[in-house]
Amino acid sequence: MPDTLVARVDAAATAIVGSGQVPGVAWAVVTGDGSSRSVHVAAAGSHRTDAVFRVASLTKPLAGLLTTALLADGALAPDDPVERWVPEITGRPVLRTPSSPLDDVEPADRPLTVLDVVGMGAGIGWGRAVAGSPLERAVDGLGLASTWVPSRLDPDEWAERLGTLPMAHQPGRGWLYQMSYDLLTIVLERATRTPVDQLLHERVLAPAGMTDTGWVVPPSQLGRVPAQFFPDENGVRVQVAPAEDPALTRRPAFCSLATGLLSTVGDLARLCALLLDRGRGRSGRVVPEEAVAAMTRDLRGPQAGAMSRDMLGEHRGWGFGVGIDLVAAFPGSHAGRFGWDGGTGTSMWVDPVAGVGAVVLTQHGMSGPDDDHLRRFWAAVHA
Repeated sequence: MPDTLVARVDAAATAIVGSGQVPGVAWAVVTGDGSSRSVHVAAAGSHRTDAVFRVASLTKPLAGLLTTALLADGALAPDDPVERWVPEITGRPVLRTPSSPLDDVEPADRPLTVLDVVGMGAGIGWGRAVAGSPLERAVDGLGLASTWVPSRLDPDEWAERLGTLPMAHQPGRGWLYQMSYDLLTIVLERATRTPVDQLLHERVLAPAGMTDTGWVVPPSQLGRVPAQFFPDENGVRVQVAPAEDPALTRRPAFCSLATGLLSTVGDLARLCALLLDRGRGRSGRVVPEEAVAAMTRDLRGPQAGAMSRDMLGEHRGWGFGVGIDLVAAFPGSHAGRFGWDGGTGTSMWVDPVAGVGAVVLTQHGMSGPDDDHLRRFWAAVHA
């Protein structure tokens, strides 16, 4: 790994702490391929390199990798109807517009498919199109919404309540963030008859050597978990979860592939390496090479593309749990760079053309999709 890259990224990450924007940060940079892999891991401020972070939506790239592995195995197929495993949602109607009253509906023109759900096209979630709408209020009222933590409902109750609501748009012909991946969790669990935490461990985490990643922290490791903060409406840092939170020692009611994982910068560096190596982990192949290629294909059609812009912007697509840069996002980066960010202040992206991936983890929640300190970190990675 070039010394100039290490020095540049270390300086940018350390400056984030020095500016007072976050109390601490851990980061990693990964370059090269399996035969010449180079990994640099560091931390500054209040963090150690083995700190265990709430990574929120960095759960989604792992969801995408797991789904591609199961598709490659034939456990399910992209065009399979979701109601095959989630009969609770059979026959859901569709709102005439996303902001319509809940009884202003029309029939769905086809069943919802697995690929629709992976592509955030299940007709439930966040987005400008449903902001303040009757559907959004109903989703909140029924406890379906997941944020940086999963819903408090168990998966069966979640599916039953979802079945009482219409879709915001026709299957696959829209894009609303987040809750499609709660539904994806239920699909994968029922298709494989395996709890998703066990499934993810067996199929991805263990083969990739990601030993510190999961929805539960062993009591003996709680000392590695920092507090979690979010900015209030004035930008003041407010603690929303304590350090060494004992709640993290208990399995949540809903281990969701939308959110809620805990991980370390070292584990996520291993994930970067696996993606750079096109599906090969430390102990051999985790998913077929072509599955990683499929993971980074933009799944959106024209209508989904239009609805996704308030989250993704004009020049980013959506694949299997990852955003995909359709044009270079930074000087020195390339179209095809892919990854995602977590609302708790976490970010992981891989640039296959440059042969570089990186991770940056903080415990200061994001105030928007492009927080300045994260942009400065990525600018340093790609300069």
